[in-house]
Amino acid sequence: MSTVVIYADRAHNALELATLVGYGVVIALVTAVSFALAHPIARVLGQTGINVLTRLMGLILAALAVEVMAEGLGKLFPILGRAAG
Repeated sequence: MSTVVIYADRAHNALELATLVGYGVVIALVTAVSFALAHPIARVLGQTGINVLTRLMGLILAALAVEVMAEGLGKLFPILGRAAG
């Protein structure tokens, strides 16, 4: 959700916003299908696969958190947003 907010702020025209909404719809559909097929997917992955995916998703979540924090700090303290040099 926070990623959508960040990219919506960066969108410059209606086409970019429509593309962002389209991505949201696709992600919602993939999420719904994943939830509907959760038991078969868990059977295929097994416990080891689930553990690996859990750690991978944690890493992705941490990366998103860093992005959101950096964006917020850049807006709060504009000097941080400028490129070095």
